[in-house]
Amino acid sequence: MRKTFSRGAAGVTCLRRGAVRTRRVCLPLLAGVIMLACAVLPGGWGLLPGFAEMPGVSGVQGAMAATANATVTTPAAPSVTAPKVAAPKSPSVPAVSGPAAPKGAAARPAPASVTGQEQGQGKAQAHGEPSLSDMIGQMFMVGFRGAQAQAAALRAGGVPGLGKLLRPGAVNAVNATKATNAAPPAGNSTYGVNEVLADIRAGRVGGVILFDRDLTTGSPERNIISPKQVRALSAALQAAASASPAGLPLFVAVDQEGGRVQRLKPERGFTQYPPARQLGQGTVDETRLRAVAMGRELADAGVNLNFAPVVDVDVNPDSPAIGRLGRAYGRDPRAVAAHAAAFVNGMAQAGVVSCLKHFPGHGSARADSHLGVTDVSATRRPEELWPYRALLRPAGNAWADGWGGMVMVGHLYDNRLDAAHPATLSRAAIDGLLRRDMGWRGVVVTDDLQMGAITDRYPLEEVVFRAVDAGADILLFGNNLRWQPDLAARAHATLTGLVHSGRISEDRIRQSYQRIARLKGLLRAGDATLAGNGLAMPELPDLPDVGDATKVKKIDSGTNAGVVLQN
Repeated sequence: MRKTFSRGAAGVTCLRRGAVRTRRVCLPLLAGVIMLACAVLPGGWGLLPGFAEMPGVSGVQGAMAATANATVTTPAAPSVTAPKVAAPKSPSVPAVSGPAAPKGAAARPAPASVTGQEQGQGKAQAHGEPSLSDMIGQMFMVGFRGAQAQAAALRAGGVPGLGKLLRPGAVNAVNATKATNAAPPAGNSTYGVNEVLADIRAGRVGGVILFDRDLTTGSPERNIISPKQVRALSAALQAAASASPAGLPLFVAVDQEGGRVQRLKPERGFTQYPPARQLGQGTVDETRLRAVAMGRELADAGVNLNFAPVVDVDVNPDSPAIGRLGRAYGRDPRAVAAHAAAFVNGMAQAGVVSCLKHFPGHGSARADSHLGVTDVSATRRPEELWPYRALLRPAGNAWADGWGGMVMVGHLYDNRLDAAHPATLSRAAIDGLLRRDMGWRGVVVTDDLQMGAITDRYPLEEVVFRAVDAGADILLFGNNLRWQPDLAARAHATLTGLVHSGRISEDRIRQSYQRIARLKGLLRAGDATLAGNGLAMPELPDLPDVGDATKVKKIDSGTNAGVVLQN
């Protein structure tokens, strides 16, 4: 009987050992299958509540993001007769007189990466008001490297049993857009698509600018490969913006003037457009039709902001940045204003925001502000302000007349306007001349704050302080002329510190946020009728004689004297 029992016990022992071995093999395989299904299926991680938070799972989940490095073929240039307006749907527009948050903002929590002090600000979201961090983030537009999101390579040995289950292409490519909300690690040598997606999600960035080549590395490629690739990149960027605490659409911007300044080029599958000088020799209707075609191509690629048209008057055809490149419509300020309005309305018909540049006038400059200080004190003529007067006066009354756009201020030094600083950093130029004297109440964006005219003279903190104090709403850092991988995080932290120290008031930040949110509220999908979406200019009144506009008078703008057009 003991022998029988012993044999039975041995059998039971064998069965138990077999069961243990089976569990050791099957359980990892089962876990691997479940995790693979969760990664592949949209919303798959929601199948197992709390599973994604288990130790080690989040790392596997991130590692299983699909690679987006597949070769992108360049399709033929899109037809200009087939309009496709893909502007993202926008939240409601906050009132100018109050700090109301965009629609949906109250339901979004503050990002997990904010500091304790910022979390206190984020509590305001529960009451329908954006946090200070979110408002500051909307004021930064940055450039980055890369044309598509990069996925971490999966190590099959990291999870038992997964090595034989994973095959190339097994993971859904949609997951390539997943990225952490954490700030880029210190010392990170890149600021690519994944990093900018993280900053957008966390609310540190409100806009991006795309370039076709990388000037700091000499590479002929940066953000633009083909229409299909730009469309996918724009969609990923907008998805990140939708997931941000503020929930506002993202400005996706390019410089697409035509001629020599055109980021979306024919060799990348886009259409070549004529320069402004050539358009200025034709009719305004021709200019508008060209702009409609260009705007549709931009909208189809997901670009919703064009840093054009140039409204500089071609008073110096030998000006290195304007005249030599054919970027001005002509020497007659009235013709410049008329063609610029036609260009703006063509962009509006496609649902794309336009930006007038370079205030207060770059046409007379003898130097290029990309390289250093551009002093126009002895060359800038009063008629260079005339196009701004004609174009902004009708729309300056709190947008009552309907134009929603931008004005870009250039790095132009005029000691008659401000004896100390260029226009981008001058309160006399922005709050005085542009806003108070010319009546503009819309968005003001700086020219690239990494141009030599700025970086050679000012450290980052002073650049941020002076630009915001002067009245700029969006600070543009192209990150192409000067490469700084941690620039977005540093700029956001700098402005946050300026507010906490009291040098910049929170009310001043809120003013810019409201202007930006109001403009982003015009980015409505499917509403691209001319003058019906707020992006077009109203009919220009009978243009006064240029001679009437060249009269100047001295004004007192704070501590600086300025020159403005007489009303």
